[in-house]
Amino acid sequence: MSNKVLTGLLIVAGVIIFFLAIDNVEKEKKLAALRREIERNKELGKQLQKMLLDLIEQNKTVNPALANELTQIITLLSVQQDTTALMKLAKVIENLLKELYEKDEEFLAKMKETKRRKPVFADYLDHAYAKKVVSKEDYHLLSVLREIRNEEAHENGVRKEVTRMAAAFVAGVSVAMMLCKKLKRTTVEPSAL
Repeated sequence: MSNKVLTGLLIVAGVIIFFLAIDNVEKEKKLAALRREIERNKELGKQLQKMLLDLIEQNKTVNPALANELTQIITLLSVQQDTTALMKLAKVIENLLKELYEKDEEFLAKMKETKRRKPVFADYLDHAYAKKVVSKEDYHLLSVLREIRNEEAHENGVRKEVTRMAAAFVAGVSVAMMLCKKLKRTTVEPSAL
């Protein structure tokens, strides 16, 4: 083999080693970022559990069915069943919105116009947004929660980006708390849950 070919091969090998080293550095950076994200999520999980426990405390004496649903959500979170927990939270919010708007004449008129027999979560959510009960940011995050719930109900092995799920979950819990306060009675019929 000539010196030129050998030199060329050494240069190519050197470039490959250089790119592999850069790739390893990038992998290490990504792993470090992932570790930080996991640590933050552990803290976020604790915050979410505290929010849910506060909501349970607000509702347990008046509404054991709602408190039970929230307890199940905490249990699902503790066993890392995040999408299933989001699905249950969406159900709780939908039922709270249903209770809030079941006798709202404007809402009922909209449903008549759409010729829909039974309103769905999106209908309640749109109406809550139109009535400014739900902020624009919460509306979008609850829409993400609703989409995750729909996917979880119809697909196997649903996995979503952790930060998106966490944001939807935080928004969902705070909206549930707000709806409970807005309803003042903080009751949801056990059969509705």
